[in-house]
Amino acid sequence: MEVPVCIIGCGPIGLTGALLLSRHGVPSLLVERRSELNTHPRSRFVDTNTMELFREFGIDKAVEATGLGPDWTACNRWSDSLAAEPYADIPSPTFLSVTGPNSPCVPVMTAQDEVEMALMSRVAADPMIEVRFDTEAIDVAQSDDATHLTLRDANTDERRPVTALYTIGADGPGSGTREVIGTCLEAEPRPVFSQDVIFHADLDAYVGERKGSLLYTTTPDGVVIFQPLDGRRRWRCQVVGGDENLISEDAVSRRIRVALGTDDDVEFSILSMRMWQPTPGCVTRFSAGRIFLAGDAAHVSVPTGGMGNNTGFAGIRNLAWKLAYVVRGLAPESILATYEAEHRPIAVERIDFGVRTTEYMAAMMGGHMRGEDIADHIERTHQYADYDHLLLGFEMTSDLIAPNAEPAPPGEARSDGFVPVVRSGRRAPHVWIDADRTESVLDWYGRSYVLLLGPECSRTAWEAAIADLGPGGAPVEVRQLPAGISAGPYQADACVLVRPDGIIAWRGNDLGGPPDLAELARYLPN
Repeated sequence: MEVPVCIIGCGPIGLTGALLLSRHGVPSLLVERRSELNTHPRSRFVDTNTMELFREFGIDKAVEATGLGPDWTACNRWSDSLAAEPYADIPSPTFLSVTGPNSPCVPVMTAQDEVEMALMSRVAADPMIEVRFDTEAIDVAQSDDATHLTLRDANTDERRPVTALYTIGADGPGSGTREVIGTCLEAEPRPVFSQDVIFHADLDAYVGERKGSLLYTTTPDGVVIFQPLDGRRRWRCQVVGGDENLISEDAVSRRIRVALGTDDDVEFSILSMRMWQPTPGCVTRFSAGRIFLAGDAAHVSVPTGGMGNNTGFAGIRNLAWKLAYVVRGLAPESILATYEAEHRPIAVERIDFGVRTTEYMAAMMGGHMRGEDIADHIERTHQYADYDHLLLGFEMTSDLIAPNAEPAPPGEARSDGFVPVVRSGRRAPHVWIDADRTESVLDWYGRSYVLLLGPECSRTAWEAAIADLGPGGAPVEVRQLPAGISAGPYQADACVLVRPDGIIAWRGNDLGGPPDLAELARYLPN
């Protein structure tokens, strides 16, 4: 069997990789050793960038429909029990599921299995994607011109060879693909173990008006974190334990009842439990030859802030179009080196941010339990879910991105200070392009490079100049912002080259004469 790309791992990052490749006309094979999608959701937060990606797939509204409303996502809360008044009530604007000025999409707090099912609905209907569950990829190797795998059927032990031009290891934090490319996760396990518990219960009487995306309780027996999954009866709890041994169901039930802060005989049914230890870190290399790592196989975050899967989505979005362009002969293989060059700094920054936030929060909870003044700790913990500047204001550098003549604007500390700018290496800012606010400039991106023109530019002249670049190479589509619509941060004479992943590769201005594409062409992977 021969395929252009084989993806090991049918989690959210693997599913997304297959859909992105398909959008670029590249078939793929998804292999998953489990017999079904994840039934124990760990990730919940779907950030603005990821929702914009889901908008490309047409599943953003389906995912949004599964999420918690703004009454749940406006705050994170800390208290001694679920029924007690909070000692820390911290706004969470990055989680808040309302439309803002910087995106056509809203962030969504939902359960990972809901996200995976929405992705799988598209994958299952896509003739360019083949999915095989109960299948293990073994004997993964590579030659100069291909990768080679053996697929083992977990039920019959039947083995079948597969040749793929490229292989993506999206096989999670315990990735076996790491060893194949000679890398390892450089990580320092956090000195804490948490038992995930998925259960059904009606907790309205104890939550009351104190709703929150995360409801931390600091009980005498230890920390218990309540996380609403559907805002009704489905909950996830993290019961903090002392070691790697699974706490019994009876002991977990007692811990949860204490954390509720009531003597009531509350009925709840435990559906599943998993023990885990946060182990944040990054691998020493993201790829070797024709084999690449993505998602938790490449980098692992602490859960604080919900950046793990979202960083994985950002990474596969960076990698997939480059792989597709190489497979289709639209770009040289050398562009694949820019995946790590561009994405590693973002992953490391987010990992460090999550660890730092965890430490601030731990100091706040510890200080409260000791009866100390925690005002300073509360102030620092405000960054827990107030980091749009990190999610939307990142800036990549690589050979595919023109250097900026001006220094970056000073970093913002809070979401309300974030101002989108048009700079090389940044996410192309959103603006609405119709009066009814149904179409965003972001809807133009995804398949090809786009030369975005301000309303005062000569579209005819630029289209003629782009045509003169000749056939072959990376495709460029010319688009123009309509007159009479606010262009936001885009200048009226702006010329902005945007990559298929929505990142600005180059920016210039229409000076009124014949367009000179020499500078722009340097940043097309031809």
